[in-house]
Amino acid sequence: MKVHEAVSRLFNEEGVETLFALMSEDTMSMLSTLHEQWSEDMSVVHTRHEQGAVAMADGYSRASDDVGVCIVGRGPAVAQTGTSLVTARKKGAKLLVIVPEMPVSDTYDIKDFEQESFLKSTVGTVRSVRSPETLLPTLKDAFRSLRVGEGPIAVQVPWDVLDDELTDSDVEIARNRSTTNAVVSDARLHPDDDVIDAAAELYLDSDATKIPMVIAGRGAIKADAKEAIESFAKRTNAVLATTLQARGYFGDHPFSLGFVGDFGSNIANEHLHESDFVLAVGCSLNPYTTDSGHLIDDGVKVVHIDTDPSAIGRYVPVDLGIQGDARLTVDALTAQLEARGIDRSGEFWTDRFRNQIEDTPALDEGEFPEQEGRIDPRELVRNLDRLLPENRVVVSDGGHFSRWVLDGISTPKPADFHWTLDFAAIGQGLPHGIGAALNSGDRTPVTFCGDAGFMMAIQEVDTAVRNEIPMIIIVMNDNALGTEYHSLQTANKYADVALLEAPDIADVARSLGADSYTVRSKDDLTAISDILGHQPDGPVIVDCKTNSAVRHRSKM
Repeated sequence: MKVHEAVSRLFNEEGVETLFALMSEDTMSMLSTLHEQWSEDMSVVHTRHEQGAVAMADGYSRASDDVGVCIVGRGPAVAQTGTSLVTARKKGAKLLVIVPEMPVSDTYDIKDFEQESFLKSTVGTVRSVRSPETLLPTLKDAFRSLRVGEGPIAVQVPWDVLDDELTDSDVEIARNRSTTNAVVSDARLHPDDDVIDAAAELYLDSDATKIPMVIAGRGAIKADAKEAIESFAKRTNAVLATTLQARGYFGDHPFSLGFVGDFGSNIANEHLHESDFVLAVGCSLNPYTTDSGHLIDDGVKVVHIDTDPSAIGRYVPVDLGIQGDARLTVDALTAQLEARGIDRSGEFWTDRFRNQIEDTPALDEGEFPEQEGRIDPRELVRNLDRLLPENRVVVSDGGHFSRWVLDGISTPKPADFHWTLDFAAIGQGLPHGIGAALNSGDRTPVTFCGDAGFMMAIQEVDTAVRNEIPMIIIVMNDNALGTEYHSLQTANKYADVALLEAPDIADVARSLGADSYTVRSKDDLTAISDILGHQPDGPVIVDCKTNSAVRHRSKM
C-alpha cells in the first residue's frame, strides 16, 4: 500500500469529509487516490489559489468547530499561503496543513527554500516526518492536538515518503502507535477563595454612583458563562458588553450595550469610559478592545479573569487578576456578594435606562453628500439585516465597509459571525466564506466583502461555481480603498489616490457562472428580496454600489 493511500484511510477514520487543495506535482498522486478510492466518503474542493485552500479550510473548521484539512504543494505553493496561515494561527484555528517537501534522496530542488522556518513563523507548530512508519502516528497526534485546541498544525513530509510503500502490517503498527502519551485534562480551574474576597472588596471600593460593567470575550463563551455573568450583572446592576470576538453574546438582554473597542458602539464605549468597576471575563483587553487603553481611565478598578495567567494584564494594568474558569469564578464572586448581603437590583436597571438603550441607534445618523446611483451603506445593512434569512452564518472580510457590517448585521449566536481580520489582512473573506458555507448545516451562508478584498480573491468565485456552493456574497463596492481614502481625508491629504474603480463585478461574476445582481438603491434590494431571503442553490453575488462619501464613526 502506498503511504498516501494509508493517509487517505486515516483521514476517513478521523471523520474528515471535506478537504481543500490545489494540485501540484508532489500532491497529485495523493489527490488522485482520494478521488479514485474515497470519493463517496470524502470530497476534495480544488481551489484556484493555495491561499484560498488554507482560508477555506479555516472557514470550514470555524463554521462547526471541526478540523479543517488542506493539502498544498511544497516551495512556491506553500509560500503563497502565508497570510491565511497567520490569520488561522492568530485565531487558534483547528487547521491541519499537509505540506510535502524536497525528496529525501535529492540534493537539489528548484522549489527549495527555508520552508520549515517559513511554516514556523506563520503556522507556529510544525511536525516534520522523515519516514513512512512515523507519518500515520504523527497525523493521529495532530488530529488529537487540534481537537483540544492546539492549532493550527502543519505536517511536513518528503514527497518520496508520501509515494513510498507500506506493508499491511506496517500500516497496522503505525496506526496503533502514538508519538506522545500526553493526557489532556478538561478540569475547570477553581479560583482561590482569597482572590474572590479581594475581588469583592474592589467592587465595594468602587464609586457606587457609577454603573459597573462586565466585558465578556471568547473565553466566557467557551466556559458557557453567560448565565453566571447575567446573574452577577443582575445583583450589581452592571451593564453588559462584549469584545468583538464575542459580539452578540448578550444580544437578548435589555441591558446589553453591544461590543466595546475601536469599532464598538458609542454607548458601550461611553459606559466603559465612565465606569469605575470593570469585570473582564475571558477576554484579553487588547488595544482594539480598549482603544489602546483610552477607554479605561486611571483609577478604575479592573478585575481580569482568564484561564491563561499570561493573558492577565498583558495589555492594560489591572487591579486584580484571577486565574480561573470564567463560569466558576463569576459564580463564586456572585455568591460572595450574596453572602455579604449586597444586592443593588433596581438601582441602575430602570425602565428609563432600558428605553435609552433601546432608542440608541446601532448606526450613526450623520449626514453625508449623496452620490447618484449609489446606496448609503447604513441603509444597505439595515435592509439586508431584515431581508437575509435569520438563521445564518456571516463571514466578513476586512475594510471600511466591515464596520457597517459589525454595526448592522446580526447573527443568532456569536459563533455564527466569522471575523477574518485577525491579521489585519483583506482578501480572506471570500475563500473563508466558501469554506464556512460547506459546513454551515441548515444556516444560510452569507459573506460580506469590499470591492478591493473581493478582487484579491475573485478567482475563487469559480471554485464556488464548480462546487455549486450555496452562499450569498454581498460586495459593498465603493470603488475605493475605503479605510485609506477616509484616513487620507482626515489627515487633509490627497485622498483621491485611494479611489480605485472596480470592473462591473456583477458582469465578471456572471461570466464565471454565478448568479449576480446589482444594487444601487433600496428599491433594487426590494426587487431581489425573494432571492436574498432564501438559501440559494449555488453562489449568488450582489454587487452593492455604495456611497464612498459616508464615513464610519470609528477612528481612521
